[in-house]
Amino acid sequence: MHLDLNQSGMTRKPITVGEVLLQQGLINEYQLTSALEEQQEEAEKLSWYLLGEIFVRWGLITHEQLMSALKTQFELNETTRFEEEMHPSVRSFPKRALDLTGAVVGLTFTTCILPFIAAAIYLEDRGPIFFSQPRVGLRGKQFMIWKFRSMVPDSDRRKLAVAGYSYAFFNVRKDARVTRVGNFLRKTSLDEFPQFWNVLKGEMSLVGTRPPTLDEVKHYSAEQWKRLLVRPGITGLWQASGKRHLKEFEAVFALDMEYQEHWSFGYDIGLILKTLLAILFRPKAL
Repeated sequence: MHLDLNQSGMTRKPITVGEVLLQQGLINEYQLTSALEEQQEEAEKLSWYLLGEIFVRWGLITHEQLMSALKTQFELNETTRFEEEMHPSVRSFPKRALDLTGAVVGLTFTTCILPFIAAAIYLEDRGPIFFSQPRVGLRGKQFMIWKFRSMVPDSDRRKLAVAGYSYAFFNVRKDARVTRVGNFLRKTSLDEFPQFWNVLKGEMSLVGTRPPTLDEVKHYSAEQWKRLLVRPGITGLWQASGKRHLKEFEAVFALDMEYQEHWSFGYDIGLILKTLLAILFRPKAL
């Protein structure tokens, strides 16, 4: 099986990780079909599993083989999804230097407050301290985002029951899944501080677009994929402008495109200062 991205002069649909594993001979077509059926059955029970995770659970592939297949999938799809020239913010040395400096300062502060936040989160419901979730970053590459947990431990299972749920953009102002400690962490933006680790690794930036979930990206149009031409940020234009609770994806997308169009190193500095002022003096706006 040869994975050809251009058949008869036409760009084919994106390659799936299942197709990559099939090409590499790690699974067969029957196993792929069975895994897809199990994935659908679990989804009907409101349990979400990535296809590759099912193969690992079945013992057909190792975690390392899955990571290798995901890398291959990304490389094969990259040429069809991103034909535009790389955004200048991605190549900017001053922006990366600012990210590294901010990440070191942020992680130092996070280390200082960690014992207090960890104790507060654990004492409320005895659940995990951190929350991690797959997100989609620069040019479609997946990474694990880290936050201090601000929701109940089974928040993902309860997601579909939240009023205002949208596949393309999930952002509700009053979410019953948020804990009391989590409410404080969100109002002060302290829940975001573990993301400085993502910034240090180069998966995120201090300033960029909102990092979408895998479910959201599945519903993107070709135009909306342009959001992924820059690194996702801890803050961005929509947060700094006091519009963090926008519910329409089109409005958020317009702000992201405005950020890409007007980006400069000075523009990032300005958005960081606006975000700090908003946290210190207008916490309800965030």
